[in-house]
Amino acid sequence: FPRGGEVVRVPADTQLDCPIHVVMTGDDVGKTALGHLVYEVGPRAKATIIVEHRGSLTINLFTQVLVGDGAQVDLINVYDWADDAVHTEQLNLTVGRDATLKALEVAIGGDLVRTSTNVDFAGPGGSFEGLGLYFADEGQHIEHRLFVDHTAPKTRSRVTYKGALQGQGAHTVWIGNVLIRKVAEGIDTYEENRNLVLTDGCQAD
Repeated sequence: FPRGGEVVRVPADTQLDCPIHVVMTGDDVGKTALGHLVYEVGPRAKATIIVEHRGSLTINLFTQVLVGDGAQVDLINVYDWADDAVHTEQLNLTVGRDATLKALEVAIGGDLVRTSTNVDFAGPGGSFEGLGLYFADEGQHIEHRLFVDHTAPKTRSRVTYKGALQGQGAHTVWIGNVLIRKVAEGIDTYEENRNLVLTDGCQAD
């Protein structure tokens, strides 16, 4: 990653015909990568962002998604790392006035994958939907932490994560928090996490 990180901008009133597709890969878990990614989608624009992670690497990311007023964004993160990879990431998502953000996380690979997602609202009428799907096999640790901060009135959030585990030492962690500010009147929020434990020797927290 270049110093200062990468910035991807979608201009206002733009509707992209195809997704923004980012692939992150590595060939050596002994190598460590640090990255800062910013996706800025202008007012009333519409975009789909797909980020794939594969190969072998130790990586720490800070990702920001800025959704302008009235914009619509689908964000898809697929963590399909090799068995030895280590991935930690903080995602800060800001939803503008009357904007819509749908974020999907799919975690099926890696030795350790830990993501922390923070959502806030830059104006009333914003909507966030967070979806997660994960599968932990023997020895894997997959962790999702979500914090939805209702910082504006008449905002909406829906969070649903579902996972399955099998094998000795498979471990998943899910933490969901919602903060409703005093100014955030008339909000609608819901969070759900479900886990299917398939064998003895694994644990879902």
